[in-house]
Amino acid sequence: MNVAQSMLVTAWNVAIAGGGLIGGVLLDRFGTGAFSAALLVLLAAALAMTWMARERAFPHR
Repeated sequence: MNVAQSMLVTAWNVAIAGGGLIGGVLLDRFGTGAFSAALLVLLAAALAMTWMARERAFPHR
């Protein structure tokens, strides 16, 4: 249990650091307008993953 908790905390910290890094690069290279496009790409990816996993995530009873 302790190892799993440590891995979870590490994964969250890496995700936060990665988001900050990518956000900083987007802001530096493309300005604030890039965030709208990046958000749409991330939302489309989340929608696609949710749509593909709907049978397993929400089984019919």
